[in-house]
Amino acid sequence: DLKLKQNIEDSCSQWDDIKSIRVRKYELKISPERRHIGVIAQELEQVSPGLVIDREDSNGETYKSVAYSVLYMKAVKALQEAMERIEVLEQRLNDAGIN
Repeated sequence: DLKLKQNIEDSCSQWDDIKSIRVRKYELKISPERRHIGVIAQELEQVSPGLVIDREDSNGETYKSVAYSVLYMKAVKALQEAMERIEVLEQRLNDAGIN
C-alpha cells in the first residue's frame, strides 16, 4: 500500500541480472518423482546476492533459500524493458515501411 511506503523511485535496469540467471529443471531429493523448474540458490547468489537468504532447518543445518517475490519483481522490470525495446523496433520497422 502506498500509505506504507516512502522515498519511492523507479527501479534501475534489471536486464543484465535477469539474463544472467540460470533457470534449471531439477528434482527435490525428498520427492524425486516430480520435476521442478527454478533456480539454484548458490548460482543465483553469484548474480544477485540479495535474493538469497541463509536459513536453518529443524536439525540446525543451514541451507540457502531464494526470495522469489523479489526475483519476480526483477523479472517484471526486465519484461517491461524488453517490451519497450520491442516497441522501439516495431516503430523503426513501421517508419521504414516494413510491416
